[in-house]
Amino acid sequence: MKFKFLIFLAMSIIYSSEVKLVNFSLKDLDKKKVNIQDFYKNGPILVNFWNLACEPCKKEMKFLNEFDQKYENYGFNVISVNMDTPRSLSKVKSYIKSKKYTFTVLSDPRAQLFRKSGGSIMPYTLLVDKKGTIINKHTGYNLGDEINLEKEIIHILGIDSLDVQKIEK
Repeated sequence: MKFKFLIFLAMSIIYSSEVKLVNFSLKDLDKKKVNIQDFYKNGPILVNFWNLACEPCKKEMKFLNEFDQKYENYGFNVISVNMDTPRSLSKVKSYIKSKKYTFTVLSDPRAQLFRKSGGSIMPYTLLVDKKGTIINKHTGYNLGDEINLEKEIIHILGIDSLDVQKIEK
């Protein structure tokens, strides 16, 4: 009986420490309102917060786009949340188009989701499982960080090394 109680206590601690992504609505680049929860219903997502003035953000984005394309067949998606002002929206659209990024871009001009998710420095990246639990957070970007991030994506998708080799060919 004592053993069952300890297991129950351990499980309670584990599950109570889970942090969920905030239920929040944002607009896409066409000003259509979407709920952030709709994105992780099909599988894990990566949510990345950035703005046009953030050079490390822009350097990281090319890798995020690669991950979005590479793992989309596993239900994985990258959601890019831009925090520029509404006046800069046309510049954001043209930047995304010029780079041929295919991931979803949402707008959070007041940085509300960013702050509610614990963000303080950009780029800020959240890896979220299909239940909406934030699995990991990353702040800032240095060249090479994408290697560990991809390992985390592979882990959350449950892909083994043989599958990764097939994807890369």
